[in-house]
Amino acid sequence: MTADGRQHVLQFVIFEEEDPRHTKMVALYDLAPRFVFDTNGDEDGQRKLIEREFSFAGKRYRITIKPTVTKDEDGTLRSRYPGEREQIVEEVIRRLAAEKGRLSLQDSKVRFPFSLYEVREELARVKHSYNTSEIKQAIMILNECPVGIHALEDNKRLLSASAFPVIGMRSRTNSDDAETFVEFNPMVADAIRRLAFRQVSYELLMEIRDPIARWLYKRLHQEIASNGRDVQQMLATEIRRDSGMAVWKKTRSMLARVRRAVEVLQERGLLAEVECEDQMVARRKDDILFVMRPSAEMMREVQRANRQVDEDASEYARLSGGFGTDEFRPVEREELTELRNGRRRRRFGLVDDAAKHVLATTESE
Repeated sequence: MTADGRQHVLQFVIFEEEDPRHTKMVALYDLAPRFVFDTNGDEDGQRKLIEREFSFAGKRYRITIKPTVTKDEDGTLRSRYPGEREQIVEEVIRRLAAEKGRLSLQDSKVRFPFSLYEVREELARVKHSYNTSEIKQAIMILNECPVGIHALEDNKRLLSASAFPVIGMRSRTNSDDAETFVEFNPMVADAIRRLAFRQVSYELLMEIRDPIARWLYKRLHQEIASNGRDVQQMLATEIRRDSGMAVWKKTRSMLARVRRAVEVLQERGLLAEVECEDQMVARRKDDILFVMRPSAEMMREVQRANRQVDEDASEYARLSGGFGTDEFRPVEREELTELRNGRRRRRFGLVDDAAKHVLATTESE
């Protein structure tokens, strides 16, 4: 038990991330096109419902996104979908949730208490500065915009909830130090319970300023982990469809936009080599096949995450007594301390001196 009477949960401890440069990715949820950006004057931002089809791990899915209504400072009512700001705020909240002892279990729901101040400070640290009012609005949009994910082949609904189905905020005006909490939706909560998450570079996600390139980085990370190939191929139309890019009126403009997202990863050193094969229909360029060779840096990142998945499964099997992940498992304080110490020793062997310095600074604060 914690000092406030909360029970220690084994999956929560395994979800923790010792290295502050990393966070956790929930593959299907994170790669689903849940955000609306790059609208370029099309109708997406004004629709009452957005429906998109996308592919993940060789299967087809449909996602539906409903907007919420917000009031501007001048009193104008406006329909709003989760956009790039909400994408960034959600990433920061999940990174903070992976810190030691931050998650709690409330009636089988995964809850994360935090303050708006720490979110604002973390956003500033990673150079995505939003003021307190903007952060509150982003959290409200993530709470009020329901998302549905449906597996087409199995005709099965996998999710019908917003990013944060339940939130709590103190009502004090312009206060950013009051405690706030969010509950993770069932898909994320189930992923934590089943250990169905992967380590991914948080620093890279925050450094990449292009939302399409940010999505592509996660997609490539997942593809490499799944098939182990050092060459990945994707069509521009596939990237547009699965990332949630708007439908462009001119194919030429869409292809240029996708090419730019690929170039962002290459410029960052995540892709060592890219070949672009134009797909022609008669004399018209209809698509581009990107043949991408991940860099040594990206391959090491995926291999590190693969080792982490194996370690997580081994640790859970040992401390759960062989029980499955059908429910959250309590863990005694002595076992919790042993687990954290062992994970810290192993992680220090996987991170460089710069990361050790960051960890030491964080623990001393």
